[in-house]
Parts: sequence; C-alpha cells; structure tokens
Amino acid sequence: MQHAGVVIIGGGLAGAQVAIQLRQRKFGGPITLLSEEHHAPYWRPPLSKSILEGTEDPQSAALRATEFWERRRIDLRLGTAALRLDAAARTVSTSQGETLSYAHAVLATGAHCIVPPVPGIDRPAVHVLRTLDDAMALRSVALAGANIAILGGGFIGLEAASALSARGVRVTVIEREHRLLARVASPEMSQAVLALHRAHGVTALLGRAATAITGTGDAGMGVRLDDGQTVPCDQLLVCVGIRPQTQLAAAAGLACEDGILVNHELRSSDPAIFALGDCARFPSPRYGRNLRLESIQNAIDGASVVAAAIVGESPCYDPLPIISSLQFGQQLDFIGLASANCASRRFETGDTADLVVMHGETGQYIACECLNTAPDNVKKLRSLIAEAQPFEFEATSH
Repeated sequence: MQHAGVVIIGGGLAGAQVAIQLRQRKFGGPITLLSEEHHAPYWRPPLSKSILEGTEDPQSAALRATEFWERRRIDLRLGTAALRLDAAARTVSTSQGETLSYAHAVLATGAHCIVPPVPGIDRPAVHVLRTLDDAMALRSVALAGANIAILGGGFIGLEAASALSARGVRVTVIEREHRLLARVASPEMSQAVLALHRAHGVTALLGRAATAITGTGDAGMGVRLDDGQTVPCDQLLVCVGIRPQTQLAAAAGLACEDGILVNHELRSSDPAIFALGDCARFPSPRYGRNLRLESIQNAIDGASVVAAAIVGESPCYDPLPIISSLQFGQQLDFIGLASANCASRRFETGDTADLVVMHGETGQYIACECLNTAPDNVKKLRSLIAEAQPFEFEATSH
C-alpha cells in the first residue's frame, strides 16, 4: 500500500486541474491521478469542434505536454479505473490490483452519455461523443457526402452538426422539444440558432422523438420517429444529455442526489473526500439552491476550491455559471441562470451583435445570452450579472 497523499479519481479536466492547482499551491505530498482512458488529460471542447471537423490533430487537445506530469511529480496512471473507494479505511482499489491509501480523495468521475432505450440503438453505426476515441471514431466515418443524423439539439449535438457540415456531411438534427437548446436558451435565441443551422444546410426536425433505429447501418439505416416518418442515415450520433457518474461514491456510502452532494468547499458527506465537475452537486448562495453544472468553467473553478481546501484554506464555491459554444463560426455565450419567471428583452450593446437577451428578476440582472457579441461587451455583461446590478428596463415575462 502506498503512502497517504491525494488520490484523484478521474483524468478529465477537473481531476487534472486539481493536481495542477495543488502543485501551484506548494502541496508537497504524493499526488496520484487515476484515468480510465489511455490518453493523457486533454481538453474536451475541441472534440465536437476542430477535432471532429478534422482541422486539428488529437495531440493538439493535450492539456499539458507528456513530460509535464513527471516534472510536477504527479503520478499519472492511464488505463486505470478505481473499482472501490473505502471511506473508512481511506483506500482506493484499482483495476491494476493495487490498493492506494489517501489522506484526501478527489472524485472527478465526470458523467456518461445517456443512450435512450430505443430499439436498435445498440447498432455499430450508432455513436456517442464524450471522449477523444469517440470523436476519432465518428470522424473516421464522417466522409463528404455521408448522411448523419443527430439525436439531440443541445450544445454538443449542434456543435457536432456544425463540424460535420464543414466536412461535407449531410446532417439532420432530431430534437424532441419544440425548439433547439430548450433547456438553456430563450425562444429568441433558439430561433436565431435554428436559422443559423438551416442557413448552413442542416435539417432540423423539432418536436419529434425517435422510436426505433431500423436497418443494418452504413447503407440502409434509419431513425423512425413518433409521427411515423423514417429519417435515413449512414450513421447516428446520440447527444441527448449526460448523467453524473456516482456509482463509486454511492457504493462508498457518500450522499448522492443527481450528483455527489458536496458543501461550499466541495467536500462530500465524508470530509476527506471531495467531488467536483460534472459529477458534483453543490449549494449555491447566489441562486439559493443546489446546482450541478456541466461546463469547462465549473471544472476549472472547482479545482481551485478543492486544492485550496486540501492545503488548509477555507474557500467558498459560488460560481457564476458560464457556458460558451462555437457553431458555424458564431460564438454563443450564456452567463448566469435564467428562471422561468424572469423578465427578458433584447439588450443593445452598441456593436453588431446578432442577438443579446438579458434576463432580470427581483430588480437585478441574473443572466444573459449572447450570439456573436464582441468579447469586451460580453465581459461588461458578465460584470452586470456578477455584481447583481439593478435591472433597469421594462420587460414582459415569457
């Protein structure tokens, strides 16, 4: 059994950033980073953008050069899964037959893609898009002239539609809601994004759900919809959402509820175990409820809090949610969380922004959505929301 230090379970951005932040904060103890993947930690955003499109090689997504981890004395274990977390003994059992002891454990287990229980969805020509291997597998069959259907009109599905279209692929997006980005965008923004995709040749079928996958793949596969229509395709990409990986935490007796429950320091119900990123649900003083955020910013900001707590500081995690997306060369920025009861209207920034929608509640700015807005103006809008500036215009709710 190895000497106690910090064992980080999950080699994605959140886990890797905790290791990096610990060394930057002069933590001198052992750090072990366990990753089930065989690739060193990498950025995920390019997977649905430049890597899928083929304008960048997989190596360009690397978070750090290979030698970085050794120089920082971070023991990076690739192809190694955590099989059991024993909170009482403070040990982690791995797929390599080792038992690692820890003073602090960090769960950065992320999430897995939801695959709906649709007959035929287990066919070889059906893909998900979560890892570098997923992106490369889809890229290898996304040839010019191919016909690819995408289940899901959220961020990943729409980014993939943009990247695949750039490769000369014919793309059909199938969304069960009646508008794109329905969970996060206003009707105005949804309509603008729909227009953007249709202008680039993407077919979007809204308010339709898949009921079966027919055919054998390659030539002759199809997606049968609930209205009886069948959408022909060579390949199918499923992007209907993700579910947090909490099995290891739950088996260890940690409190979980659509994520691993943590406090303001991102400590779980066991104070020696932290959780962050897609898998964690934390209390937000800003919004007065527990949140689970799926964003790059959440992983980076959460890593700083975990590292600070481990080295003896007393941080408090209360982020302003930020999500960015690039589709057909157009930048989308979502800042803050709008509620169903907020007042909304278009906000003029003075530049040539295609669309800016501001949201307010209880007399304060609480969120905004920007399409193709100048970075300086996005920064100003972010400040309005972060500082809860007065909501100064008349508007109607929708």
